[in-house]
Amino acid sequence: MRKVGITGHTSGVGKEIYDHCMFRGFDVTGYSRATGFNMVYNEGDEIINDILRKDLDVVFNNAWYPRIQSKIMKVLHEQWKDREGKYIINTGSASIYQPNLTGELYEYDKRELRDYAIEAAQGWPARNKCKVSTVSLGWTNTALVGNGHKSFIDPYEAALALVNLSEDTHYVIPEIVIVSKQLPREEIEEIRDIASDIMVESITESNRLVNANR
Repeated sequence: MRKVGITGHTSGVGKEIYDHCMFRGFDVTGYSRATGFNMVYNEGDEIINDILRKDLDVVFNNAWYPRIQSKIMKVLHEQWKDREGKYIINTGSASIYQPNLTGELYEYDKRELRDYAIEAAQGWPARNKCKVSTVSLGWTNTALVGNGHKSFIDPYEAALALVNLSEDTHYVIPEIVIVSKQLPREEIEEIRDIASDIMVESITESNRLVNANR
């Protein structure tokens, strides 16, 4: 039975990844505030240490927090680069191909996921046995953007693309880019502002919980 970990597994694409993996009979560990794992606490070290302790086979590095999603990828890869059968699959963003749309820090982090995966693939498997992949998603129809946008990517289909990258193949795919039907930029900017507000609220709540437990 494959052992799988998912960050941000309680909503959106992460929840769909969780459901796909459970359906396939994997041994799944979810990492979110609901299961006592706050990404902010110790800068993600609790999550990283639990993944390494359980010696998981596949990690869906799905949840984003400034600099921590990238840290999880880098630390796990450093630990696993000499081990076959290990997969790190990142949820990236196609916004990196539309500069100045979703915020400098967010775009920087998501670009780093892509670039790291491409570099790791160039050394596979001679210098790097752990597969690292990134799925750069366009606008996806989740609560983050208010739901109800029929032209956006369905979270179920987005999650399926991520889960399929954990299949055993004789090649590595460093990046997949999935984009939705394009809306006028002014409409996208309104949706972006909604998503930004929700994301800030989530980050603020994560920080509040960490400070309350000190």
